[in-house]
Amino acid sequence: MQGGSGSVQGVTFSNIQVSGVKTPIMIDQFYCDGSKCKNESSAVAVSDINYINIKGTYTVNPVHLACSDGLPCTGISLSAIELDPVKEDSQPFCWNTYGELRTSTVPPINCLKMGKSSKTVVDC
Repeated sequence: MQGGSGSVQGVTFSNIQVSGVKTPIMIDQFYCDGSKCKNESSAVAVSDINYINIKGTYTVNPVHLACSDGLPCTGISLSAIELDPVKEDSQPFCWNTYGELRTSTVPPINCLKMGKSSKTVVDC
């Protein structure tokens, strides 16, 4: 089921070692559980999420941050990220995701929008 309401905020993922993981860093407000999903305009508000010291290998995509047009993700922080491809290299994906890179990352995560969204996030 897509859409939803509520919020997720103030979560930290730190000191994680991965090996052959499909997508080690992911936020996806468009996720569908496999049933017939239509594109919903509602989304859970996601803010102040920290990824710190995430290292290892991936098989599909190192980073997938897909956030709603109506409710962008804000305050996403990435620090000490070192993710190498198992086979083919792919680029990080970000959609409507705002935050900061606190250190350089491997691979470079150039798709994260710096600063804050122009849309207002409403506490639910």
